[in-house]
Amino acid sequence: MSDTEERKPREEDEQNLDVSEVPAEAGDDEEMAAMKTRLAAMEQEAAKLREMQSNIQGENNFAQHQHEHKEDIDGRSIFVGNVDYGASPEEIQDHFKGVGSINRVTILLDKFTGSPKGLV
Repeated sequence: MSDTEERKPREEDEQNLDVSEVPAEAGDDEEMAAMKTRLAAMEQEAAKLREMQSNIQGENNFAQHQHEHKEDIDGRSIFVGNVDYGASPEEIQDHFKGVGSINRVTILLDKFTGSPKGLV
């Protein structure tokens, strides 16, 4: 068709077809119901996945916070060696109280004997 020719309107262009007026076949209704069921199942699965993703992000934020907290604690911790085997945590805390506040004293113990571990 050239540019100078006018386009003739087709009968289909002039008709206003309403899809609801087109008769549906029996198989179409069943297929539509099956599609709606699958769509509902997919939407439920998507909601579960979004919830799981949200939980994972929350756990990651918590883990990152815990890691930062651990780094903070490690930054304020010291190791003291050559401590007398008979020393108690209270005695060690009392000895170091002059340099600042002490939150915790940990003496590593042998899990079998219960006596303090020594470096060998």
